[in-house]
Amino acid sequence: MILFFYPLCHFGQERINWLDFPQLDSLLTVAPRETLLFIHTDWCSYCRKMEQEIFTKKEIVQLINERYYAVHLDAESIQDLAFDNSIWKPVSNRKKTGQFHPLALQLLKGRNMIFPSLLRLDAEFHLKSIQQKYLNSKELAVFLE
Repeated sequence: MILFFYPLCHFGQERINWLDFPQLDSLLTVAPRETLLFIHTDWCSYCRKMEQEIFTKKEIVQLINERYYAVHLDAESIQDLAFDNSIWKPVSNRKKTGQFHPLALQLLKGRNMIFPSLLRLDAEFHLKSIQQKYLNSKELAVFLE
């Protein structure tokens, strides 16, 4: 019985291989490829919906894992982030709504802080395209092509 039901337990368990910024830094140096940045906040319901419903779809997971380095960033993070030969320090050590991490501000380069924000960057980490809204699986697939 166990052998019969074991595969069913893992059905739908596909996951995106999310990286952190130090990993991304190393990988871009060794094996450059496009990067997908998902900038979100804890309070953003559309961000959670994308994480739970869109980023778990098999075809989306495969597309992202095969073609991109995927990184997610909490725009209100209170962690020091090492990236691009710099240490990006938060403004405060306490999380506060609307107080954005300097790296999130830099990545969005003066744009409105709208969540979710998806940035598609080329192998040299130059911005190719950006979407600052919820994307369903079809819209996301078009964005990633």
